[in-house]
Amino acid sequence: MSAPARVLVALVTALVTIPLVGSAAGSAAAFDDAGTTVDATAAFGIPRRGVGEVVNKVVVIGIDGLMFDKADAAQAPRLRRLAAQGLLSQGTIAGHITISGPSWASALTGVWDTEHGITDNEFDASPFLAHPSVFTRIERAAPVRHTVSIGTWHQIATIAATGDRRADLALTTAPLPGDPDESATDAATATEVVSAIERSGPDLVFTHLDQVDLAGHRHGGASRAYLTAIRRIDALVGRIVAAVDQRARDRPAEQWTVLVTTDHGHLPTGGHGGQTPAETANFVIARGPDFAPGTTTGAHTLVDITPTVLDLLGAPPGRLDGHSLRARPARTDGR
Repeated sequence: MSAPARVLVALVTALVTIPLVGSAAGSAAAFDDAGTTVDATAAFGIPRRGVGEVVNKVVVIGIDGLMFDKADAAQAPRLRRLAAQGLLSQGTIAGHITISGPSWASALTGVWDTEHGITDNEFDASPFLAHPSVFTRIERAAPVRHTVSIGTWHQIATIAATGDRRADLALTTAPLPGDPDESATDAATATEVVSAIERSGPDLVFTHLDQVDLAGHRHGGASRAYLTAIRRIDALVGRIVAAVDQRARDRPAEQWTVLVTTDHGHLPTGGHGGQTPAETANFVIARGPDFAPGTTTGAHTLVDITPTVLDLLGAPPGRLDGHSLRARPARTDGR
């Protein structure tokens, strides 16, 4: 699947033409509407251990600009349930640049900004030649693996479609007209992720959802609009996880893990890039058969995503700054 002729390269933007799903409007009234509350127990089941010759599969959900403590404030049942069903680490990336480009590069390479050298949102393919992405590492180890990236931000595709081995599919959802809060565009991204899981069950799916960050910039991390965006994202997370669980039920040999993380936090009045606790707040959720329900720690951050995926899929990690979430190393780098 890794031959260039079979890779859909989307270095800038690949249009995704897919049906849209409805989402709540970004208003205080929508947030306060009791009818929007969803029973988390009905959203998805519990992680299933594979039967027989197990094939590990991983879905990574990247939610831009999300502070996990706000998920409680927003009454986000699916994110909270995911955390309760596995491992939740609420840590800090203090010392790292709290901007999307450096952070998603770290999440998808397993090294800090001091290694890959990305300092802002404008970057090209060159850093990933010296520091290969998780997609490249998996495809090098096992070219038959099927790896997919589907995101709302175009620079995710720059990372996924770079290197001597690339993601088999790297898509960016084109911004949809009449979508001022990115809710419809994120919904389109989630729809394509669900479709990919149902159609082909990739070994790795990475997705990026953006509307929480947009709400943070426009209204601040302490705003009602920020909480409303979290609730909409929570519904999309539920759709993706429900698709994972349905596929696991239909194919008992497939053992699925869901990882969730973010790139940075937000100031109460909006914005990020500094070193305040609100901006450096980071979290990781790991839900799957390898993670005991109710596990909480502060030891892991976004840099541990790539080592965890490589560990689950049996690919050699090389020298990385991060560590697999299945291990419990003592932190020595202060982050």
